[in-house]
Amino acid sequence: MLSHRLRHRIHIQLPVKTQDPQSGEELTGWQTYLLASTPLNNLPAEVLTGAGREFIAADAKQSETTARINLRWFPIDISLFYQCRILWNGRVYDIHSIETDLTGRQEWRLRCKDGVNQGA
Repeated sequence: MLSHRLRHRIHIQLPVKTQDPQSGEELTGWQTYLLASTPLNNLPAEVLTGAGREFIAADAKQSETTARINLRWFPIDISLFYQCRILWNGRVYDIHSIETDLTGRQEWRLRCKDGVNQGA
């Protein structure tokens, strides 16, 4: 992985479920993902955004942008990582797929979408 390509900074967040004490409703909050007590915020990454698209959903015009985010490899629980969201440049991205390089130990390649998402 070429370090000069990692010019963006991303923030990885994990959903946290809590219960409203008055109504009993389950609420979802977000907290910084901790990897061995190290917060995964301000991570160097390469963010490549594609062309956006517009569509009609729920009788309203919606828009979405796809992105590929490359970052250095680190050990993670992939099943837990799919629940996370990425914050970058004021946008919230949901992770749709996770891939590694050929060796499986150099970089993570995340395919993400923003716009109409569950991570907002």
